[in-house]
Amino acid sequence: MADTFQESLPDGSTVVPVILGRDKTMLSTLSGDKSAWPVYLSIGNLSKAKRRSVKSNRLILIGLLPRCPNGPKNHTIKIAYQESMATILRPLEEPAKSGIMVLCADIRTRHAYPWIASFLADYPEQCNITGIKYGWYPHCEIDPD
Repeated sequence: MADTFQESLPDGSTVVPVILGRDKTMLSTLSGDKSAWPVYLSIGNLSKAKRRSVKSNRLILIGLLPRCPNGPKNHTIKIAYQESMATILRPLEEPAKSGIMVLCADIRTRHAYPWIASFLADYPEQCNITGIKYGWYPHCEIDPD
């Protein structure tokens, strides 16, 4: 997919792979029930060592999703999550279509097109995002003999 996308761009343009991540964090140490889900952004053109370095500031907080109250049904929570993520990522829509001029590390200005390449989350977060039951696995009822 990435190669096809790169080939469809004008000559001299580059793809900027966008890496998103989300992980639950506790906001309160006393009561223990105040949590939120920060959404982080990084770009894939950086080396892994630079991207993971604590002092590099290569990971940007782009949103903070609040914990939904226990009252709404699961479907309502899914819609709220999808609309929140759409709002957070909306600023990438136009640059993804028409590109933006970016000053690169080699002091050249290039026409760049951001492209969401990855969404990183641990297993509990993946279950939360996709709405599947945590820890569930299919059980085969056929006797192995």
